[in-house]
Amino acid sequence: MAGSWLQRQAQLHPERPAFYWQNKSWSFAALQAEVQQYAAYYEAHLIHSQRVAVFSDNKPEMVFTILALWELGIELQCLNTRLTNKELGFQLQDADCQLVITDSLLELDGVQLLPFGKKNTIAFQGEDRLVYRPTQIASIMYTSGTTGKPKGVPQTFGNHQASAKATQQNLSIAEDDCWLCAVPLYHISGLSIVLRMVQLGISMRLYGRFDPQTMAMDLSHNKGTVVSLVSKMLKDILPYVPQTGFPGLRYILLGGGPIDRSLLEQCQHKQLAVIQSYGMTETCSQVVALPPAMATAKLGASGIPLKGVQLRIVAAKGKSTSARDEAHSVGEIYLKGSAIVSSYLNDRGSEQWDQQGWFATGDLGYLDEEGYLYVVSRASELIISGGENIYPAEVEQALQQHPAIAEAAVVGQDNAQWGQEVTAFVVLKEAVSKESLLESLEDTIAHYKFPRRFYQVAELPRTASGKIIKWRLLSEERVNEIE
Repeated sequence: MAGSWLQRQAQLHPERPAFYWQNKSWSFAALQAEVQQYAAYYEAHLIHSQRVAVFSDNKPEMVFTILALWELGIELQCLNTRLTNKELGFQLQDADCQLVITDSLLELDGVQLLPFGKKNTIAFQGEDRLVYRPTQIASIMYTSGTTGKPKGVPQTFGNHQASAKATQQNLSIAEDDCWLCAVPLYHISGLSIVLRMVQLGISMRLYGRFDPQTMAMDLSHNKGTVVSLVSKMLKDILPYVPQTGFPGLRYILLGGGPIDRSLLEQCQHKQLAVIQSYGMTETCSQVVALPPAMATAKLGASGIPLKGVQLRIVAAKGKSTSARDEAHSVGEIYLKGSAIVSSYLNDRGSEQWDQQGWFATGDLGYLDEEGYLYVVSRASELIISGGENIYPAEVEQALQQHPAIAEAAVVGQDNAQWGQEVTAFVVLKEAVSKESLLESLEDTIAHYKFPRRFYQVAELPRTASGKIIKWRLLSEERVNEIE
């Protein structure tokens, strides 16, 4: 099949290891054979389907299904399994997707469910399909906007290929590398590892969930050379890391938000090469990362742009800054490059791209004298808890449906375990319990978005124009906690 990344790897390197799951393994030839059977099954059931959603946690059937859909030229919509039915329903309707492949018992109006593909002997009839074209949509993921309204991000194969190639160059990825994946496949952090496998010809080891002891044991037995983690996962695995580190582990690629300096120093003491990075759904994984040789000298930095990525800092007044201009001048991070998507679905958020193709991330940062990026805050109000992105506006809108709440403001409070925790400040019309507030959020937003603490305030601090001053909520003494 012309253009299939998987088939190319199977032809060039049939016996090379491709995919590991628990005590099972597949070479590229074996993986291709498995995927072909899944593709034959889906070809018989997905007639005239251009876009199909997948709802699943990490397991081999999900990998086989993703690759089978791409062999068929079908766009993949990734669904976060932690979302409520209401949230899922909106995303499916917004993406005009009526079919979900899953083994879960979902109940969604107007949506057809199809179980994961079964092995069969039907011949796969896909020889002449056009697949993996640079402009073709490979995957769609949803990210919340600052208004709280989720936006679909259509990621093309061209975007993914640029991301994989840039990562290969930055980390000197070679054919004998094995990338450990315990992050969700429905997130860009996980899906990008599948794409690196078939694009770069490396192997990946998949985990159903992150268990620090299991991963540490695998690493001690040289079962992986690179691993993607968020700060919470890194903290959890650190106690199981020997003082001399893992000899076969080359790099830990760290994403999912800020990390404190002390944790990075602990990693250095245990000889772990942690590569901080910066990226998002719209950039198809990392677009800025620290070169390995600079991990110590630039501790705390996100790094420099990867190959094919341009970066600039735009101050509030609209003036761009660079390392040659005013170093350490904080402004909004703008990006441009072939790994970055060019639009959202349904023309939402079109103002984030200017006429020259620069993407306004909404995140704040600065460049030092040598051009290294330091991220000050993620989307200014974005809360990152345990690697999950949570936009306050979405939680605020859900809270304000409660009859006892007159106003609500949600912020992220530092948390040693999760990085940040959701904290709500509310103006009440009448007395209310924490239990009542949490119950009102059920079936509206996912549990990981629930506030951990509620504080009653007489009024919310505002600017002269009426905008809530959220930093003041975190800087003032917190009293009147709602129990």
